Amino acid sequence: MRKLLLFVVLFSAGLISAYAQQRKITGTVKDSQSGQTLPFATISIISNGKTISKSAADQAGKFSVDAETGMIIQVSFAGYEPARITLAASSDLTVSLKSNTNLSEVVVIAYGREKRKDLTSAVTTVTAQQLSEAPSTNLATALGSRAPGLEVHATSTQPGSGASVNVRGLNSISQLQGPLYIVDGVALVGDIRNINPNDIESVEILKDAAAAGIYGSRAAEGVILITTKKPKAGATNVNFDMYAGIQHNNPAYQMLGAHDYATLKRLAYQDADPGTFGQPGTMTADAKIFNANELQSIADGYTGYDWQKAILHNNALTQNYTLSVANGTGSNKVYFSGQYQNQDGILINTGYKKYSGYLSDETAIRSFLKLGGSMNFTHDITHNAMPNEYQQSLTQSPLQPIYDSSGQPLITVDNSTGVPTIFNPVTLALNAIDLYTTNRTNANLFVEFTPVKNLMFRSSIGADIYQAEEDKYWPRTTGPGYAPTNGLGEIYNTRATDVLWENTATYNLTKGNHDLSLLGGFTFERHENTATDMQGSQFPTDLLSYKAIGSAGQKLQDNSNYDGWAVRSFFGRAVYKFKGRYILNGTIRQDGSSRFGRNNKFGVFPTVSGAWRVIDEPWIGFKLKTWLSDFKLRASYGLVGNQNLPYDAIYTRYDPTTYPFNGTSVTSGYLAGGTNGVFGNNSLQWEVQHQFNAGTDIAMFDNRIQLSLDVYNKNISSLLMPLPLAPSSGFQTEYVNVAAMRTRGIDLALKTTPVKTASFTWQAQINWSKYDSKVTKLFPGRDSVNLYLRVGLPPAGTFVNYIFDGLYQQGDNFKLNPNGKPGDIKIRDVNGDGKITPLDQVVVGSSIPKGSGNFWNYFRYKAISLTVNSTFAYGQKLNNLTFTNLTYYNSAFGSQGNVTVQGGDYWTPTNTNTVIPRPNSFGTSLKTLPGGISQGSSYSIQNASYLRIQHITLGYDLPSSLLKKIKVNTLNIYAQALNPFVFTSYKGIDPDIAGNYASNEIYPRYRTFILGARLSL
Repeated sequence: MRKLLLFVVLFSAGLISAYAQQRKITGTVKDSQSGQTLPFATISIISNGKTISKSAADQAGKFSVDAETGMIIQVSFAGYEPARITLAASSDLTVSLKSNTNLSEVVVIAYGREKRKDLTSAVTTVTAQQLSEAPSTNLATALGSRAPGLEVHATSTQPGSGASVNVRGLNSISQLQGPLYIVDGVALVGDIRNINPNDIESVEILKDAAAAGIYGSRAAEGVILITTKKPKAGATNVNFDMYAGIQHNNPAYQMLGAHDYATLKRLAYQDADPGTFGQPGTMTADAKIFNANELQSIADGYTGYDWQKAILHNNALTQNYTLSVANGTGSNKVYFSGQYQNQDGILINTGYKKYSGYLSDETAIRSFLKLGGSMNFTHDITHNAMPNEYQQSLTQSPLQPIYDSSGQPLITVDNSTGVPTIFNPVTLALNAIDLYTTNRTNANLFVEFTPVKNLMFRSSIGADIYQAEEDKYWPRTTGPGYAPTNGLGEIYNTRATDVLWENTATYNLTKGNHDLSLLGGFTFERHENTATDMQGSQFPTDLLSYKAIGSAGQKLQDNSNYDGWAVRSFFGRAVYKFKGRYILNGTIRQDGSSRFGRNNKFGVFPTVSGAWRVIDEPWIGFKLKTWLSDFKLRASYGLVGNQNLPYDAIYTRYDPTTYPFNGTSVTSGYLAGGTNGVFGNNSLQWEVQHQFNAGTDIAMFDNRIQLSLDVYNKNISSLLMPLPLAPSSGFQTEYVNVAAMRTRGIDLALKTTPVKTASFTWQAQINWSKYDSKVTKLFPGRDSVNLYLRVGLPPAGTFVNYIFDGLYQQGDNFKLNPNGKPGDIKIRDVNGDGKITPLDQVVVGSSIPKGSGNFWNYFRYKAISLTVNSTFAYGQKLNNLTFTNLTYYNSAFGSQGNVTVQGGDYWTPTNTNTVIPRPNSFGTSLKTLPGGISQGSSYSIQNASYLRIQHITLGYDLPSSLLKKIKVNTLNIYAQALNPFVFTSYKGIDPDIAGNYASNEIYPRYRTFILGARLSL
């Protein structure tokens, strides 16, 4: 009986177990936001942590599986976050999936917003978090290379310096002015250093015609949309961000010491005529070569003086404080922030200060009516380094004392004439003035009216008011201000105002599988710029400097200038989506600009783009979707314009001048064509770009790998060129639309999450881009304007020079340089005609990289994070004339002072294996070219490839248990090293300085180490 009972119990348990395993589970998969069903979602059954079966939902999003109570059903769909459900008693499920953050992210586009997954054009977003990773005095510098296709190069390393910004390479020959910046609907004039990066919500870089084309005539060099922070609904937040740190000099040049310099100078003066100076090293010879102060230093055992150290702050301070308050409760939403920034310069008497305030307000008067506005005001002060003070500190004789017996900077005076022979760079740094002060206000007001559902009218007016003053003064203790100048001063004022009035209407319609979005608008923009320049000398005293410029005994400059233009525009856009996976976007804009003559005032700029969300196709099976998270193809074509031509290109300018009369007297008059002799051409028209872009966006393994790839081609025509005129015309040049060029390139962004666990995360991202720009047409019948501007070459950045071919040695043939000596520079006879002429100059390099980008790594272990961000560029070269001047001891290069340690390896009869010519104080060792004047050579062209570690940041988030006790939402403390390392063979200060500024290395490089904190209440 017991056996029978046991059998019945076991049999029943088996039946129950079998029934549990065989239970049918049905369900439907939907989008959590729209409620639409998601077809072919992947359904996985998980038991004891292992996947035991996989299947897929049908086209209607419905599924049916066999599972047991307690097992887990995981539902996955490309572009959505997976959902896990532990089975209970219910057998009918509704699973709602949330869109993946990357795909559902709303991206700001021109005159609107769009989900990233629906973009048909090339748009890259830089987030507030990315911008806040490293402090910067300039928002453009903070952007760095965070977006592929975006090139940002500093114009100098000194605090408060500007930046050169390019979007997708070169876009003009003569009218390059950088991208158009739009901040909350306000078009900005000039740079964007006044904007506090802490106030930025996101930055969108519109790179192709489909994205930027709706801005028409101003979109030739790309558009950068900047969206500032707004309060979040239903929340009040207070945030405080601060950092402070020190800056250390990171010297690029090591100069010779006192003894080596003395040896160098003796050889340099003995080179031309040894008999003139006597036996080298004797007191007789030294008395003719060195001044009294230097002779005393030699007598004291070669006492040396560090001039570079004398004008540097060893530990310059930098600090920044930002406080923001946001109130999003109720119908009125307010955001306010204030910033104070102070960066002392590494060079004494230099630095940058900024005071800024930002206010944003939005009010919902009714459910259908919203008013809002924002205003940003910035006041900044820059103490600039004088152009020559740093280089003078490098080249000063290390035998020359820096200060006199009273502790004042020593100036060496020729007792026989009373004229200074050596000016002290310390005096230049301390007493000369270059003060640049700006005040800038950006303001915007808008109203939004929604009379019926899906229809919205918006009208806004924005203004950018920029005022700057640069004050300069050189006192009598400096070279430029010494007699007979007796003080030299200048005041330069500029004021720019840009007002933009925009009116738009948008309508959205969704019906079944069809979505339609329409936009129409009208804008009017007016820009005015005025400038005045006053210069004078012969001041009665140095005490009042530029502040008393009216007291100057001699007026050197008293000019004013004006530039103004207006643009009226109509535009429209239509976006059509079918089943959410076929997307078509078309825009058109007509601009009328006052910059062009009456026959060519208007231009039309259409664009069309499309996207195919391949991942949403039904034939993409669930097996493929287990690893392919997203797949989209994009293509676009369109026209954009460029109206950035000189104000006097259309109208013939007349400048005041004087003419001789009756042989001696002078009468006032006007000079037709102005000082540049330009004849106005009222038939000028737009520079036009025909742009094509093709791209793809791919994500894999639950978005652990995300790839975006774009290729583009820009054919640019009607480029403006100054056409030389015959002297008989009375003018020098006339602008004409004649040239053409082409720019092609590739942009790539790859973001990965190699490791992601509960306690440790590693994310890595690389941006890479390259482009090739070539001139395809110049003047009719001419393929070149000069050696640098030719068909087949880039319109800028090309270096043409003689080829450095080493040094002459004993026994060489001196046919190419009959007056040469061993140790002179040898120039290659390229065309083989037996002589050195300008025809021997060839292309020796280009400042355009063959590739550039950014490499970013983020590691997080629990509450500790480490971020390493770096930029790189390769294949470019720079003309490092500064290095050449600091290496060659030769008056032909203006070098009569100290040289670098590398320059100490100069040619001598016993040191012939070198590229440094023999030292010479008379300019003869470089007389290799016609006329006896050296034009330089490819020696100064250096490989400027680099890898820069921009910042290393170690952060710590305080635990929430502690924060609750002190009533703080979040608190992050961090330590950071800015620009700690640069790996390069370039021998100058910084290989990343914009090419046009590379030869003007007026400021040393430095590293910055800071401590900071971010607090949220």
